[in-house]
This record gives sequence, structure tokens and C-alpha cells, in this order.
Amino acid sequence: MKTLQIALVLSAILAIGLAANASWGAKLSSSKLASTQNVTIHKKANVNATVKIIFPVAGTTNTKTIRYISIIDRFTNSSGPVSKIALGGIGYSYATVNVTSQPSQGINVTAQFWVDA
Repeated sequence: MKTLQIALVLSAILAIGLAANASWGAKLSSSKLASTQNVTIHKKANVNATVKIIFPVAGTTNTKTIRYISIIDRFTNSSGPVSKIALGGIGYSYATVNVTSQPSQGINVTAQFWVDA
């Protein structure tokens, strides 16, 4: 029974380690969550799925400085995407993050943008 418990804990740690999370900047105690975006793209054979996550969302404005950006892989396996800031980002009031999947894999991420209070 003890061996089973250890195996379950190790597999949980491994799954968390393989998740393709990305983050930039640092949250301050005064930072506030300005936007959360959930993005899901279904997989297609032999295709890398790509999506641009844009902050602020169309139709809204942001005058605050971005302090922290987090891209959280919700698949939590080794099929996670690669995320890169394309425009703006930390220190700016806008950001565009490009998220690209591995071949024949989908995208299932949560993007969080934290700004000065």
C-alpha cells in the first residue's frame, strides 16, 4: 500500500513537471488580475495549432502597467504548447502572446494578465 502511495505522488509530480506552463514578470502584493482568457484549439493531424492571445481584449482598454503574465497548460501532460511574447508584455499596457502546439496536438491554456493596482 505504501508503494502505491509513493507511485501516485511521484506520477503527480511528474505530470505537473511536464506541463508546458510559461510566465513572465513578477506579481506584487498590490497587483490585480486584469484578465483571464481560456483558449482551446482542437488538434489536427500533422498541424501545429497556433493562437494569438491579446490583452486587452478587443473592445476594452487598459491604462495600467502589466506586471505578470501567466500561461497555464490545462492538458498537464507532455503535449503542451510553447508560448512567446510577440508584442508588448511586462512594463507595457498591452501584450500579445503567441501560443504554438506540438505537431498533431491541440491547445488548452489559461492566460492571466496581472497589472498595477
